[in-house]
Amino acid sequence: MKKSFLIFLIILFQLFFSFAESIPNKLLGIWEAKDRYVFFEQNDQEQPELVVVLKTYYGWYLNRAAEPADYNEKEARVRNTANARNAEHIYIQNINVKETPNSLYGSLDLSFSRWQKNTVPFLIIDDKLYLSYFEKDSRVRETPEIQESTATEESLEVQVTSPEWTFYRGVAPSQGFMISQQSLSENITGYIIDGNKLYDVRYWRTDMDYSTDYITFTYNEDSYQIPKHLQSCGTNYSCVSGRSKKVRNTVKPFEYKVENFIFNDDASVFTKNEEPYLKQLADKDTFEELIKIIKEANSRRKPDPPALFPESDLDWHWDLIDQLESGNLIIQEIRERQKNFGPRGKDRNK
Repeated sequence: MKKSFLIFLIILFQLFFSFAESIPNKLLGIWEAKDRYVFFEQNDQEQPELVVVLKTYYGWYLNRAAEPADYNEKEARVRNTANARNAEHIYIQNINVKETPNSLYGSLDLSFSRWQKNTVPFLIIDDKLYLSYFEKDSRVRETPEIQESTATEESLEVQVTSPEWTFYRGVAPSQGFMISQQSLSENITGYIIDGNKLYDVRYWRTDMDYSTDYITFTYNEDSYQIPKHLQSCGTNYSCVSGRSKKVRNTVKPFEYKVENFIFNDDASVFTKNEEPYLKQLADKDTFEELIKIIKEANSRRKPDPPALFPESDLDWHWDLIDQLESGNLIIQEIRERQKNFGPRGKDRNK
């Protein structure tokens, strides 16, 4: 009986690690944002954990907020008002990504506890990570327009032209790689790009069952077939009310300027041309290099604040003050104690 139970545990152990998440190479390494460092490390021996180092006290102190338990054995944590006794444990699950030569996009789940989980969509282009992106809808071009052939009877070829417009599906943008659960976005965006026109289509959260139907977007003379629903982060978003087949509250297009967007190499995905959420640190991809960054930052000393009363050429009549203080033992004792705190104004003016 004991032997059978032991074999069962071994099989269970092997199954657990055989399904361990594998972090894509483009995601591995140390990433920096304005308020934190994020470290992705491949560990085949256990379920991968997210490492987050917060830039607390206006960036003057780096706080090891989330990390695996064995990090404390490699480098002991410093206990102070910024660092908690124990770090948070954030597990990386369900990595679902697509990759091209210069990009990686998709999502991953962050598990904070048994009941708390977030899906974080992301896009990596040229070592920069963005939290919002738009993916080309392939179904728009699945049915090409077939024009009447002008060829002779001997040639049975037909002219096939693809639609000149494209629909890009948005995702539910998150606040980033946080150390606690965050709320899900109420709205996401879909984009119709037609020449120099850009239509912004709003999708909102709904409890309707997800539908793969395509419905009509109409504005003046323009008409397009776009998805009725978009799914992101396990949530359904709709651009119609109820069973309607027309997009609600269509608005006039913006001017499309390619310089306002960053596309990947095959134009399958793009993001707005804005400051990225994270930038990858070149040639820094180990725990030891992360600890070096933390130690160097935490060894800095913040400059002393400016004097409350700035120095001036005012005559304080120190000679008269010395005469008044002479012979007073109490004042002399106070002056001796003051020497430990720094020079007096009298000494500064010498």
